[in-house]
Amino acid sequence: MNMERGEEYYLETDTGPQGNTDKVGKEKADKDEAGRDAGSYTGFTSDSNIGSTSGSITGSGLRSVTATPERDISGKEGFFNYVNHIRPYVLIITFVFFTSAFAGYAYSASTPEISEMVMEEFQAQFGGILNLHPLLIMLIIFLNNAFVSLLFLVMGLGLGILPVLFVAFNGYVVGVLSHLVAEEQGLLFIFLALLPHGIIELPMVFLAAGIGLRLGHQVLAALIGRPTELKREFKDGIRFYFRWIVPFLFVAAVIETFITPLLLGIL
Repeated sequence: MNMERGEEYYLETDTGPQGNTDKVGKEKADKDEAGRDAGSYTGFTSDSNIGSTSGSITGSGLRSVTATPERDISGKEGFFNYVNHIRPYVLIITFVFFTSAFAGYAYSASTPEISEMVMEEFQAQFGGILNLHPLLIMLIIFLNNAFVSLLFLVMGLGLGILPVLFVAFNGYVVGVLSHLVAEEQGLLFIFLALLPHGIIELPMVFLAAGIGLRLGHQVLAALIGRPTELKREFKDGIRFYFRWIVPFLFVAAVIETFITPLLLGIL
């Protein structure tokens, strides 16, 4: 009886570890096979309009999505990449501004009494700052342009309507004032008064409004159930505003305050 029990004991101890080894080996093989299946179906999808997302597809059809990396807007390449990203919206804003400016110029020529009212209103709002110290004038111009540009960007969340309307209104006023000043001072005066700082200031304003229009498009897409990356677009727009638009607006204000008067003094 003792011999039989001993044989049974040794039989169990001999077969136990072997059974565990077989089980571990089978589990490892299953994991390796699942890993090969998952690795063979890795993919990447992107959409230039709404950003990009990366993910992997396993053999069971499940999809895992990771967060899109932050867009690089630093350096010359980052600047032009982002400008190219919002280019259609900037072109729309540019078209609206110059069309409105042309309309204001033409309207001022046909209805001088209305144009004079616009000029009086403009002088009442901004004429007083001309008597201030040049540094203070520069600061006021810079802060005004920076605030307006930020307003264009943020108001784009209202389906992009407000940036377009405000750009159209400002273009119209510029057209009216340009006609009135051109009649008194000539076109060369308008050229020297607007071009040196306007060549920097206007593109920055158009970019800010273009970002706002882009955000409005994202909001509209979200409302109709299309996939968007509104939060990321807003963060990128704000980062671009402080990284590029604000410094260039400061440079434009310096030119308008200190260089433009020197050029006008030549006439």
